[in-house]
Amino acid sequence: MSKSRPAGRPSSENALDSRKEFINSGREHFSNYGFKGASFTSIAASANYTPTALRHYFPEKGDLYAAVFSATSNMVHPRVVQHLYSETLDDAINKVMKEMVEIENEFPTHMAFLSRAPYEFRKHPELRNRIEVRDNFHSFFFPQLIELGRSSEELPYSMDLSDETLTVFFFILLQGWIYESHYSRNVNLTLYSAISKLIKQL
Repeated sequence: MSKSRPAGRPSSENALDSRKEFINSGREHFSNYGFKGASFTSIAASANYTPTALRHYFPEKGDLYAAVFSATSNMVHPRVVQHLYSETLDDAINKVMKEMVEIENEFPTHMAFLSRAPYEFRKHPELRNRIEVRDNFHSFFFPQLIELGRSSEELPYSMDLSDETLTVFFFILLQGWIYESHYSRNVNLTLYSAISKLIKQL
């Protein structure tokens, strides 16, 4: 049975590793138990530290949650955004969905955490004030996706749908697929052909 590390501030040479361990442990506990259910004691114990050491880095649970969200998003979002440079909207969505399948398979806890985040923001509005990266991603990614569709003429300006309407449509479409795939534990591309056909009918 492993012993917890000493209480207090971890040594400076291990500071980055300690912070990473706290974030990884926090991600797992927030994913499994939610923000309210996850405790500093259990998070610290899973990282093999004392709660005192954890509080040195993150005085409040909200501080840790924000750090976990930032670290998780900074890993996931670039892998998704890169596909905005595809030649067509159809190609971009295909690549994004394949990327999300790969991320889910490689880092299931990351996806579990991000999938649960909207619920946590509703239950704990104070958390949303600590999170900027999520809104920044949404305000960038989806308008750029629409712009790609406009430039490739897959979403021609002649269609009676505004950019704002299309942004909401694609947000719900992709987010719904991600959540359903994650919570059903059946992440696959079986819906891609249906989504592709739906887009072509817009």
